Amino acid sequence: MTNARARMRLRPAAVLSMAVVWMLLWGSPSPVAFLGGVLLGWLITIVFPLPPIHLSGRPHLVGCIVLLGHLLRDLVVSSARIIRLTWGREVHLRSGIVRTELFSDNDLYQVQVAELTSLIPGTVVVEIVRSPRRLYLHVLDLEGEHAIAGVRHQVLETERRVLRAFGTKQEQDAFETACVKLPPTATRRDEWEVEE
Repeated sequence: MTNARARMRLRPAAVLSMAVVWMLLWGSPSPVAFLGGVLLGWLITIVFPLPPIHLSGRPHLVGCIVLLGHLLRDLVVSSARIIRLTWGREVHLRSGIVRTELFSDNDLYQVQVAELTSLIPGTVVVEIVRSPRRLYLHVLDLEGEHAIAGVRHQVLETERRVLRAFGTKQEQDAFETACVKLPPTATRRDEWEVEE
C-alpha cells in the first residue's frame, strides 16, 4: 500500500515542467491549458514513474556561464565546418565511431555530457555505457592525424565544464584525480572504427 501511495504523490517540479511543455504544444498560455497540462503531467508520473534524480551539487553561476559560452562557441565552429563540408567542391569524409571515456561517476552528469555533445553539429552519441562510463560517438569528419584525440579531448573538456557548473568540490577533485591517471590516447585500429 505504501508503494501505491508513493506513486500517487504529486511531484511538483516534474508536473509543472510537463504543464509548461503542454502549454507550448498547444500554443496557449490559458488557465485551461495549464490545468490540462498539470492533470496530464500528474497522470504521466503515476503511470510511468521515474526514480528520483538527486543532484549532489548545486548550480554555480560562473561555471554555468562558462559552459553556455563554450557550447555556443562549439555550435558556431562546428556549424561553419559542416557548411564548409557541404559546399566544398571535393569532399572526402572520413567518418567513424569514437569511444570516449568519462570520469565522473554520476548518471546525471553522463547524460548532460552526452546531450551537450550531441548538440554539436557533426557529432552524435550512438551509445551510452554506464559501467565503465563511456560514450560512443559517430563523428562526421575525422580528418587529420589527431582527429580522434581531438574528439576525446572535447568530450573530456565538456565533462570538466559540466562538473564545474553543477558538481561538488569532491566530485571535481575526483574527476581531476581520474584525469591524471588517464592513459595515453590510443590510436590503434581496434580502438575506433572508420566508415570507408
